[in-house]
Amino acid sequence: MMSPKLIRFADLEPSWAVKRATEPGYLRWLVSWMGGPPGYINFNPGIAAECGWGAAGLMVMPQGNRQAGLHTHGVTEIYLILKGEVESFDHTGVPHRAGPMDCLYIPAGVPHGVRTVGTEDVHLAWVHDAPERTGVSVYRDEAQPGDSDQPVQIVRLHDQAPQWTQPGARQGGTMRWQIGYVGSGPGEIANTRVRLGVTFIPSGNRDVVPACDEDRLFVCVSDRIVARCDLWTEALSTLDAVHVPAGAPVTFWNPGDGVATLLWLEQRGNAERP
Repeated sequence: MMSPKLIRFADLEPSWAVKRATEPGYLRWLVSWMGGPPGYINFNPGIAAECGWGAAGLMVMPQGNRQAGLHTHGVTEIYLILKGEVESFDHTGVPHRAGPMDCLYIPAGVPHGVRTVGTEDVHLAWVHDAPERTGVSVYRDEAQPGDSDQPVQIVRLHDQAPQWTQPGARQGGTMRWQIGYVGSGPGEIANTRVRLGVTFIPSGNRDVVPACDEDRLFVCVSDRIVARCDLWTEALSTLDAVHVPAGAPVTFWNPGDGVATLLWLEQRGNAERP
């Protein structure tokens, strides 16, 4: 059995390799917490966790910038806004505004892009629900005939009711609640490959995550969370991640003040591998 892997954000060198990313007006850089094997999207090979069922990372876009034109993927792309505010644009011409902890869901083949709104830089967690080969995504100035006509969907944090259904969630010491964005729960966008959500852990409480048959990725969104597995105990800083392979348990707890926020991404049983 493989052990959980700690991915320190400070070890992830930013990539500026996407289209026009080094030009003013389109400035943005990306890192990967989890990516595919050689030949597939992974901005930090050797440091990011290598997975065959999807990819996830962070895009940072300074205020006043946007993605270049529209682009499409052969896989579903999911954006979770961690900081700042964006406006998404797609082939429908209907804009979508999304702020912190709101989620944008872009089906495969849908032309899309985002721009910053307001005075803050944008930090955006991106997820692919399947591996995608490097160079397959297509950039264009506008939508083309034959593009998917599905809309970009949005799940807002304030529209999702907190879920207290996890074991021990209402007991002191393991108190916590969850918000789901993608999966099969109430108000979530259905996806058969991945689940995406956030766990909120009050001060002094922990989340004991048992072993299961699926891979998982956890990202520290708040100031500090402590993670423990069979081989190590480490304090996580903001944007540090832990990849937990199938069969491995892990525990997270909040040693600080306030509520800690833990982003999680889970493989579903029928996720395909390259």
